[in-house]
Amino acid sequence: SHGLSKGSRRSYPLGRCVGLRLVAGLQSQALAVAVADAVAVAVAVAATLSLTLAAALAKRMEVGAIEIRGQHLYDSVTKKQFHAKGIGMPNVGEDVQEWIKVLQRIHELSPEVNMVRIYVPPTCAFEGLCFKPFMKEADKLGIYVLVPGTGTQWGWLPGTASACKPETPEGCYKAGGVLGFGQKVVQHFNYPNTLAIIIGNEFDMQMLKFIPLLKAYARDLKAYMEMCDTDKDSPTRGQMRKIPLMYASSDDRGDAGVRPKAEYLFCDSRNSSVDIFGLNVERWCEDKTGRGEYNKINKWVGDGKYPGAFLFSEMGCTQTGLPTSYNKSRTWNQVQDFFTNFPAMDGFVAYTYYGNKDFNMFSSEESDAQINQDGKNFFERLNHTGEEPQSEPTEDAVAPECPETILGIEIGSYHDVKAYTTGPTGWAPSCPKPYDSKNLTSESVADAEILQFEQRSLGRRASEILAQELPLLRLR
Repeated sequence: SHGLSKGSRRSYPLGRCVGLRLVAGLQSQALAVAVADAVAVAVAVAATLSLTLAAALAKRMEVGAIEIRGQHLYDSVTKKQFHAKGIGMPNVGEDVQEWIKVLQRIHELSPEVNMVRIYVPPTCAFEGLCFKPFMKEADKLGIYVLVPGTGTQWGWLPGTASACKPETPEGCYKAGGVLGFGQKVVQHFNYPNTLAIIIGNEFDMQMLKFIPLLKAYARDLKAYMEMCDTDKDSPTRGQMRKIPLMYASSDDRGDAGVRPKAEYLFCDSRNSSVDIFGLNVERWCEDKTGRGEYNKINKWVGDGKYPGAFLFSEMGCTQTGLPTSYNKSRTWNQVQDFFTNFPAMDGFVAYTYYGNKDFNMFSSEESDAQINQDGKNFFERLNHTGEEPQSEPTEDAVAPECPETILGIEIGSYHDVKAYTTGPTGWAPSCPKPYDSKNLTSESVADAEILQFEQRSLGRRASEILAQELPLLRLR
């Protein structure tokens, strides 16, 4: 008689109980039953709200995006300084589930790992959402991801001047279509746990005179993200995250070569500079001398007060360069108390899970690969990284003057390296879809809209019950 079957009333036992208690003092038992059913519907509304909201929240990205403030990395949500403890991922291939299994294996060996560096994602990662489950699993495990801003089949940076037409920084910039590739990376890795896009890896080794193209690439990729944030046709208008850009430098010539490269990539405006300078460092081969080398790097980086952060983008001596007594297994003693010993460093990427025979920690790229003694040493040392000092962001960052030469090689102006069109890839409608201010995915936003609809519908049903029953009960 109230529009709900007996079976329906039984599905709200808690609500009906609450309703009967609320009207226990009423003389009309019939009225009490009607109100009880209305309250039961209200409780159902609350239950639906909780379950749907839980489902929506389950789809949120858990970690806060990392931002650069002064010389260090900070969590944009907690505002705490972030200390990166990472490892190089193997190139697993096209099986995304195997990527996830490798990630889980790393986490099982040490939950201290909070960052991985990817070198070659599966090709489908640039065509759709196939890699999203990996990024979601990384997020669930509290792991950030460094992604490549250069490709192999296309989007590459040339390794020889002969590949550039003409043999100028601008000719090299256009040769492999790297700008279009970088725009694709922005579109498909717009996740809060994308820590940075690596715009080049050891390009300086053979192509130092062409290094102005790196600043041009940083400039144009930042301009693209700015366009995505401001253009009226961009899906991300007003919500585009400026994903940090990073360069992974070689350690060629030691500090004499690395320091001017860092100064060059940090010089001038932030709009044309990297946000993070990475160093692929192989200097810790023996514990005593290795510590001295790290201390020297820490000193000049700290004194430089650069407008950006500094990471060891690959860390670890080649196993063939170790003392004989080490039996081709690195001690990884540099990991112990890393952040108190080297406070100018914001973290490290241990090189590597698998992919280079002189640096491998595992027998293959697979998730069930056998770990060797080198890998066992690394994961054990992660338990001793020690304190993670917190510092407030400083305002004393200094953009260095752009050096005119590096290691005796004349470096031209990056202003002479012009941007180029990349077709529809670079147009505003191709910008990535946004996350909202709470890092909700688009699916979660849809869930919230469904939730509001259900809430309104159930609320109206409760009102209809009371509207139908109360007049009849008064007549009785």
